[in-house]
Amino acid sequence: MTPGTASADTARAYAHHATLTHLNPDDLTKLETTVDRLGTTYSSKPPRELWPTAARQRHRVFTLQHEHRHTLREARELARHAGMLSVILAWIAHDLGKGDLVQDYCNDAWTQSKQADHPEVGAWAEDVRSTHALYANRPLDALVAATRGMAVAPRDGNAAVRLSAQVARAYARLGKAADFEEAVVRSHNYQERLPLHAAGLFAVDAVRITSYDASSHVWLGHAGRARAAAEEAIGHYRAFPSSFQAPTRLAIAQLDLAQAHSALGEPDAAIATARQALTRSRLVDSIRGRAQQLDRTLQRRYPEDSAVAEFGEELHVLLTA
Repeated sequence: MTPGTASADTARAYAHHATLTHLNPDDLTKLETTVDRLGTTYSSKPPRELWPTAARQRHRVFTLQHEHRHTLREARELARHAGMLSVILAWIAHDLGKGDLVQDYCNDAWTQSKQADHPEVGAWAEDVRSTHALYANRPLDALVAATRGMAVAPRDGNAAVRLSAQVARAYARLGKAADFEEAVVRSHNYQERLPLHAAGLFAVDAVRITSYDASSHVWLGHAGRARAAAEEAIGHYRAFPSSFQAPTRLAIAQLDLAQAHSALGEPDAAIATARQALTRSRLVDSIRGRAQQLDRTLQRRYPEDSAVAEFGEELHVLLTA
């Protein structure tokens, strides 16, 4: 360990071992393609069909991380892919109504983002967590998750845009109208620069923010504004080319419109609109929950209406099939 006994072979060995890997040259490329494909095609397939592929790929990354030698740079890339796959699995669990899995996969994605030194992965995890908490009637948890995600999301990136809208609708769900109006300014500033439509689980577009506005106004009791925002979102969703279809978002906008009709004294229009939302094949948990909420609202407001009773029976059959 003195200069006189130093060996060039030792220095070369250090460099060699720093780059020594047992990964195949295309392992990381294939993972990148898999994550991109799952995100891009997410809304076109039922969640139960997506789960096996996503779960298998997530475990493959685990195997590469723990059973194959790799470089530090590759370790970070593996952690990034692991985190994004866990985000996708969290979304699937949300759509299937598996709340415990949502939290566990979000926690894993957050952990992987720290290991990868890639905070955007953690931001996407909080986007799922916020959405799930909102639909589970835990708006304060939704606000906490969205705020936590905003703190780490790259400035003006897709995750930051989505989370800014999440913060606004969490305030609306909490009934904090003034805080909502203040928060929604940020998401509307983003909206002006967004494309009208975009495809994929991790995309952002202007219509999504309009759709979030519709939900927010429903929760705040602004029936007229809710109807206007929902009708605008529905019109855009229906006009999208097939490659940009968003069946879940369209159905939720229709159910928001149905809630607005109900509040405006139009139960028949509410039922007709809700039926349109429920004719779609991708009946995920968020749509089921919104439909049940609408049914309860209609029955409370119009207890003697036979059409309301009939709709309630139809919905029970549909959701228990």
